[in-house]
Amino acid sequence: MRLPIRGLFILGLASGLASFASAQEGHPAKGSWIGEWKGNSAGESVLMVMNWDGQNITGIINPGTDNLQISDAQLNPADWTIHIAAGDYVIDGAFARLELPNRSIVGTWKRGNDGGDFEIVRQ
Repeated sequence: MRLPIRGLFILGLASGLASFASAQEGHPAKGSWIGEWKGNSAGESVLMVMNWDGQNITGIINPGTDNLQISDAQLNPADWTIHIAAGDYVIDGAFARLELPNRSIVGTWKRGNDGGDFEIVRQ
């Protein structure tokens, strides 16, 4: 069975649009993230909302009355590591499952002499 040229064009266009739509995931750090920073006296659950404005990663940790503004965030695409500073917290981690929508960042957090493991998953 032969498809007319018009049918082949429509089929190609549809499959091209489908792959284009799935590729529009956005910046790897952008989104809402939920997880844990183990051993944190302020609580082990963490909610982080990050945004990408085309040049910088900005955001907030634990929105609400005890929120922390992200003052610095540096992404290294060579090895997909990220460094985040917010208040007196420093978070260093690496992206896991980067190709999936529910990617995660796994690493460590520090605040003065305190610190522990850190893991968040994008929602």
